[in-house]
Amino acid sequence: MCSPHAGGVSDTLAGNFAAGLVDAGCPADCIALRDHPVIPCTGCAACARPPHACVFAPRDAAEWLFARFAEAPLVVLASPIFFYALPAHFKAWIDRGQRFWAALQGSQGPEPVSLPPRDKPVLALLAAGRPQGEELFSGALRTLRWFLPLLGAQLADSRCFRGLDRVEDVEKRPEDLKAMREWAHAWARRLPATQSRTGPQCP
Repeated sequence: MCSPHAGGVSDTLAGNFAAGLVDAGCPADCIALRDHPVIPCTGCAACARPPHACVFAPRDAAEWLFARFAEAPLVVLASPIFFYALPAHFKAWIDRGQRFWAALQGSQGPEPVSLPPRDKPVLALLAAGRPQGEELFSGALRTLRWFLPLLGAQLADSRCFRGLDRVEDVEKRPEDLKAMREWAHAWARRLPATQSRTGPQCP
């Protein structure tokens, strides 16, 4: 849950998806990014040198979040859209992924960087209060498509909702909540095959 606002629209949609997983017999953890401090990347380039570690790693939760990401066979990133982009705290965590890019560059030398296998499926669940805008979700989705391969993942699917400014707006669209649960059921059925590659089912 990548919103800075607890109990808002994207939290509500994420909770509905998680409930759908539980309905299908798959326990799920809901992690609120706002509860885990992340220091923004300063571009100091310390991670460019082996062992490609971030100087902020002992001081915040970024590495803990990366570890939880790595453990899960399926990850759903639920976020609001702020000014056609992802919220600051979410983007701060994404930027801390620079160390993974630095490690890849360091291992390849002058040769083109080869990304790790994209075995982990990631779903994006994005909500915007604005009811229109042709490129409303394009920037956020593009950011995720570039970020996730560094973690051995890929954006497997997404659901983008417009015109959801308040939780009351979500409650007025029961068809969307039903679709969320059906989406969760469909992914829960796919998890056994994923489990064999990435570890325990639904930590």
